[in-house]
Amino acid sequence: MLRGSIWWPDTPRSIAFVAVVALMIILHQSQFVGLMDSTTLVFGWLPAQIAYDVAFNLVGVGVLYALYRAAPEPPTTHEPTRED
Repeated sequence: MLRGSIWWPDTPRSIAFVAVVALMIILHQSQFVGLMDSTTLVFGWLPAQIAYDVAFNLVGVGVLYALYRAAPEPPTTHEPTRED
């Protein structure tokens, strides 16, 4: 099951997916970027920490959508069946 998924790094595309998810895990800790004590304002009113969190979440949604589109179709043996 794992070898047929996008999480098995056997193609450049799946390696990129695993690397992007690992990078997102690291970047989720915003103290690594140095924003925890920042007083910088984005657009003159938005604190940099909140702007980073919003941008991070938007990028995360894009990554999730790309993963959804790249995921293989499930085998027909796992299709729901209707029993009367």
